Amino acid sequence: MITLHRFGPAWNTFGCISQFVLKIDTYLRMAEIDFVTKSLGVTFAETPPLGKLPYIDHDGVVVADSSLIIDYLKSHFGDPLDASLSPQDRARGHVIKRMVEEHLWWLMGRERGWSEENPYWDTPSMLQGIEPAMYYAMRDDSQRKIIEHGVGAFSDADFNARGGEDIDALATLLAQQSFYLGEQPTSVDATVYAFLWQIINAPYASALKDAALNQPNLVAYTQRISEHWFADDPMSVQREVSVT
Repeated sequence: MITLHRFGPAWNTFGCISQFVLKIDTYLRMAEIDFVTKSLGVTFAETPPLGKLPYIDHDGVVVADSSLIIDYLKSHFGDPLDASLSPQDRARGHVIKRMVEEHLWWLMGRERGWSEENPYWDTPSMLQGIEPAMYYAMRDDSQRKIIEHGVGAFSDADFNARGGEDIDALATLLAQQSFYLGEQPTSVDATVYAFLWQIINAPYASALKDAALNQPNLVAYTQRISEHWFADDPMSVQREVSVT
């Protein structure tokens, strides 16, 4: 059995605030691999092999990093999503995934970290209950990293333009297809869905959310995946097992 370790449910509708946790949750559902979840909350840093979430435990084998997790799952459960892809489609999926995970992620981090709604404060299953001084120290460290990356130093206008370009590109690449590489889901859809779902359902003011909601095909894409794979247990609470 696969155990997916995560922060835990938060923000009313989020199974986890981590896009990468939702990516693995989505992949497991699409690939029809049975799994349970284990919510670690603020104590997560005590256990992950790479100091971050998600990680999985497969009958005692622990694997961290969402891309490495998918590679592991493919090697042990087969590759029902990507096995038939052409080299060109694999390359296309790779480029989409890199844009989302290595650029859009930072844009989301800036929105969350600088939001007037302060969404991370008192976040259930993650930061709830910690001392204010510790919270602000963690927030300041996160903001420092985002500034060092570059997007944290942009003006609001430049930031919004960057984010709008990413959302426009995702809408253009999807076009009228059901999924990003055709009419069947692939692993890149697990990534894009995770990010788009969290953008569209953000509980704070978000230029990315506004841009995504202005793209009907992205809204329909997100709804389609939610209805097909998440209707029965959208936050994976029925899969939850206790932390021992």
